[in-house]
Amino acid sequence: MDMMGGMGLMMLVGLLVVAIVIGVAVYLAVRAAQGSNSREPDAREMLQRRLASGEITPEDFYERESALRDAQPPRQRR
Repeated sequence: MDMMGGMGLMMLVGLLVVAIVIGVAVYLAVRAAQGSNSREPDAREMLQRRLASGEITPEDFYERESALRDAQPPRQRR
């Protein structure tokens, strides 16, 4: 292998390493940002908590839960 071919190969490998490092850094930053956002409880979870604490009656729970089910589109699975 001549001198220019060897240098070109080393530059290509160096660029590949830099691209991998940048990709990993972006991936980790996105994962950290997603993990730091605490998820807000949805309406159904709030109803379950209110029922468990005695704030609403079971009849209120079922009525409101039914209204939520009728008003919201079905959840999509990932």
